[in-house]
Amino acid sequence: MIRVLNHLVAVLAFALFVPPGAHAQEQRFDITVTADATKINGSPWDGVPRLGNSKLNINAAPDIAVCLVRANAKPECLWRPQGRRLLSICQNASTCTFSNVALQPLPIGLVFVDIDARNHDIIDVAILTDRTDTKANEDIKDSLRTAMTMLTPHRSEDTKEHLVRGAKLLALTDCAGGKPCRLTQSQFTLTKR
Repeated sequence: MIRVLNHLVAVLAFALFVPPGAHAQEQRFDITVTADATKINGSPWDGVPRLGNSKLNINAAPDIAVCLVRANAKPECLWRPQGRRLLSICQNASTCTFSNVALQPLPIGLVFVDIDARNHDIIDVAILTDRTDTKANEDIKDSLRTAMTMLTPHRSEDTKEHLVRGAKLLALTDCAGGKPCRLTQSQFTLTKR
């Protein structure tokens, strides 16, 4: 009897020290983002606007990063810090793949960013979800507002609010099925690991 009680105590102690959800395998994906050749207004992502996408404008392509936004948390951005600078893992490229990214718990916000020296350009904003829980989706929108303040401090509040309101609500399964999910200035696909 004492042996059974000791075993039960050991199992309960282990359960208390293991974080919730650690038993379940979290879903991991490769996220491939393809930005349009130009911003929606026709100007290049980087470089000299009057040169457009000509061969003279060698830095016209964006420096793409992805920021994951969870409810009530700081955004987790996938980029390469280099000293005081931030770099994309795919500098000056219209397509970039971010490997082995955990997209749990849902809903989760995705902010696609063109990294700039002072004020990042927002390429697109999306919310991945597996349900229509309006409270959870609103919590993500609140966290997206906070993320916009951190990522684009010099943009107007109206612009940030427009980006959050325009965030596309997408089912994770729709984007993980191999076909790209189209947004305003980009598209992305999720490949399950």
